[in-house]
Amino acid sequence: MKDESTAAGPKGRPSRVKPARKRAARRDLLLDEAARRINAQGAGAIVLNDIAEQVGLSRNALYYYVADRADLVFRCYLRACEATADNLATAYDQGMDPSDRIRRFVEAELDFDQPEQAVLTDIDYLPEPQRRLIQEHQARNVSALQRLITDGIAEGAFRPCETEIAAQSLTGLISRTRLSAGWLDHRDDRKARRRASAAISDLFLGGFSADPLAETRCAIDVEALVARPYNAFDRKQTNEIKIGQLIAAASRLFNRRGIDGVSLDDISASVGATKGAVYHYFDDKADLVVRCYQRAFELYDLIMDTSVKSGRTGLERALMSLHLNVQAQAGGLSPLMLQPGRLSLPAEELERISRASKRLRIASTRNLRQGVADGSCRPGDSTFMGEVAAGIFLWLPKWLPENYPLSPMRIADEIADLIGHGIEKRAA
Repeated sequence: MKDESTAAGPKGRPSRVKPARKRAARRDLLLDEAARRINAQGAGAIVLNDIAEQVGLSRNALYYYVADRADLVFRCYLRACEATADNLATAYDQGMDPSDRIRRFVEAELDFDQPEQAVLTDIDYLPEPQRRLIQEHQARNVSALQRLITDGIAEGAFRPCETEIAAQSLTGLISRTRLSAGWLDHRDDRKARRRASAAISDLFLGGFSADPLAETRCAIDVEALVARPYNAFDRKQTNEIKIGQLIAAASRLFNRRGIDGVSLDDISASVGATKGAVYHYFDDKADLVVRCYQRAFELYDLIMDTSVKSGRTGLERALMSLHLNVQAQAGGLSPLMLQPGRLSLPAEELERISRASKRLRIASTRNLRQGVADGSCRPGDSTFMGEVAAGIFLWLPKWLPENYPLSPMRIADEIADLIGHGIEKRAA
C-alpha cells in the first residue's frame, strides 16, 4: 500500500510528507475509535469493518496496521497501560506532595482532551502471550501506584492502609468514570470529566465522613441477608435453585473475564453440569446475560433498601451500601456488574437497566446529601461522589484473586474505612 502524500515546500516546490508520520496519525485515529468501541461494546463485539470505515480506511488498508481483532484490542490495551505508566511517572515527578500527586494522576487519567483509553475489562479475550503481557504491564502500574501511596504513608501525609486495596480502589474509581456515561445516560464531556476527577480525588483523599473517628464497619453479612429457606422435596424450588446456581456461576465468570471471554461450556463446567443443562433453562447466552442482570439489580436494590432502612445517618447508609456491595463482589454472590456490551442487549432490557441504574444513583446521592444535612458527611459533589464510589466494588472481580488472604468481610472493612475517612491523615 502506498502511503505517501505531498505538500507545498519552500518556494512552492512540492515536498514529501513522511510516510511514517502519516501512518502514525492513522494508527492513532484507529486506536482512538477502537478504544471508544471497546469501552461501549466489549472487546469481543467490536467489528473491524465498522471501525475502518469510521476512520476512513478500507478493510485491506486496516490490515496494514493490525493483524486481526485480537491484535487491535491488544494494541489498545497496551496503549492504555503505557499512558497510565506515563501519567504515574509525571504525577510523581511534578506533584508537590503525596496528595497533589494523586490529584495530578487522576486528572491526567480522565483528561477529556487526551486520546480515549480502553478500560482493561476484557483481558481474558486476548490470546497468550498478549494476555500475559498486558497483565504484566497492569501489575507494574498497580505497583507504581502502591509505591506512591506507600511514600505518602512514610512522609506522614497518608494513613496506614492495605496499599494494594487502596491502589486497586483508585483504579476502579477511574475505570468506572470511563465506562459509566453510557449506562447512566449522561454526557461524557469535558465538564463531566472535570467533576468526576475532582470527586474521585476528594473521595479518595478525604472520604465521606465529617468525623475522622466515625465507625465505618458493618455488622450485616450479605450472604445471610439473601438466604432463603429451602425445601429439597419441592420440585419447583429445586429447579429455581439450579437456575440460581447457573446465573451466579455465569455472573462470577462474566465479572472476572468479561462476557465475551466466557463460553457456555465454561459456565456449565464451573457447576459440574453439561451445556445441555444450560440450554434446558436458558434460550441462549444472551438470555443468560439478561437473567444475570435481572438478578444483579434485585441484589443491588436489596442492598440499597437494607442500607436506607438500617442506617441512622446519611453516612451510615452510604457506607453500609458500599460495605454490602463489596462483600457481595468479594464473596460468592458476585452480582453481574455493569460492563461493556450494553449495546448488544435487547432495547427493552437496556431501558430497564438504565432506569434501575438511575434509581440507585439517585438513592446514593440522597444518602450523601442527607449526611451533609445531619452533619455526618463532609460537603462535596454528592452526585458524582455517589456515582464514582460504585467503581470500587465493580472493579473488585477484575483484580481480586480467589486465594486472597483477607476474607470478604475484612476486605469490605478495609474499603469502608478507606472511603469513609479517606487516605489523608486528619486531626481527630
